[in-house]
Amino acid sequence: MVAVHASAHSVASSEWIICLDKRPAERSGEDVDIILARLRGVKAFEKFHPNLLQQICMCGFYECLEKGITLYRQGDIGTSWYAVLSGSLDVKVSETANHQDAVTICTLGVGTAFGESILDNTPRHATIVSRENSELLRIEQREFKTLWKKYRQCMAGLLAPPYGVMDSGATNDRMPDKENLNSDPLNFMSKNLVPSEKILRAEKVLRNAILARAPHMIRDRKYHLKTYRQCCVGTELVDWLLQQSSCVHSRAHAVGMWQVLLEEGVLNHVDHELNFQDKYLFYRFLDDEEEDAVLPSDDEKREAEEELQETLLFLSQIGPDAHMRMILRKPPGQRTAEDLEIIYDELLHIKALSHLSNTVKRELAGVLIFESHAKAGTVLFNQGEEGTSWYIIQKGSVNVVIYGKVMVWCVRCMKEMILANWPW
Repeated sequence: MVAVHASAHSVASSEWIICLDKRPAERSGEDVDIILARLRGVKAFEKFHPNLLQQICMCGFYECLEKGITLYRQGDIGTSWYAVLSGSLDVKVSETANHQDAVTICTLGVGTAFGESILDNTPRHATIVSRENSELLRIEQREFKTLWKKYRQCMAGLLAPPYGVMDSGATNDRMPDKENLNSDPLNFMSKNLVPSEKILRAEKVLRNAILARAPHMIRDRKYHLKTYRQCCVGTELVDWLLQQSSCVHSRAHAVGMWQVLLEEGVLNHVDHELNFQDKYLFYRFLDDEEEDAVLPSDDEKREAEEELQETLLFLSQIGPDAHMRMILRKPPGQRTAEDLEIIYDELLHIKALSHLSNTVKRELAGVLIFESHAKAGTVLFNQGEEGTSWYIIQKGSVNVVIYGKVMVWCVRCMKEMILANWPW
């Protein structure tokens, strides 16, 4: 890997660069504030918790690359994670081990975060070359792993699709193996989604409304000699939703509404192991993940009361889809008769299956699996590979891309799909 810290910066040197050039141990509180003021304007960090962003300011480094500099090569074992502050970098992939025949598959623009392979020490999947003079924020592996361990839910966006990708084509990213796709669905979701503004606001409204109307629901709880901080019980959350609005039609409907929040990481099972269930299980709001979680003010509680019905209506409309995805993520052998009926009812409305008999649709209900790809360019399969699944595209689109004589099927834009592991 060749990284150049140029003396002639692509933009005029400023205080925040000088502060980032200091060793972390030598940075003062004022230095951190100066860096923080700059990073708040970077898209990659705009939804980060203030505490997390402050930690990044304390351990990050400034890198300035001149045009044409190779940051790292395909196959290297990474040592750092990066975010693009200015400029752009080309992503090059070689089908062979020869860097000379690498092709540019996309360009990473301002706000892009990349290099997460350092979490598991997997080789870099592509070569990164600066397309123009570029500024990067760099975090070394040890510090990045520490931040990830402490702020995993807040940092889900780090592994999300790049914000500033331009000229995207097929990328080197491969879809996970089918047999592993559902082995850890919550981990898979957290790596590919970043909460939308609407969902983040919904979490705040519901949390603040609960603290205003039933504050006893969010408290420390003990189970099997272990204390779980500031959490709620699944059954109590379902009960509470049913009491708040007539737009919540049933307990299953309420489960789907809470699952919306869980899918996007703003409500989590305390051990990050389970989907939302109407059981005596503990869940925690994102705002309560930090030890110094702040209670809402009277004004914030009043705002939550005013926005509650609109928020519940919004969640009631998207809750059934989340419930459906949750069911489809279950291994087929774990689906209940009620689950199969819900899947079957959904299949009746899919146009692509209208020519199939109801008997076939009922059979499909038992084998369909939900699959989601948030990153454009994810390779589904290559020409010549043995097929294992049949697909139905629910959202988004797929491209067939040809490099030389090699054909690959890859995601054109963000999409959801249903696949069937069925020997046709």
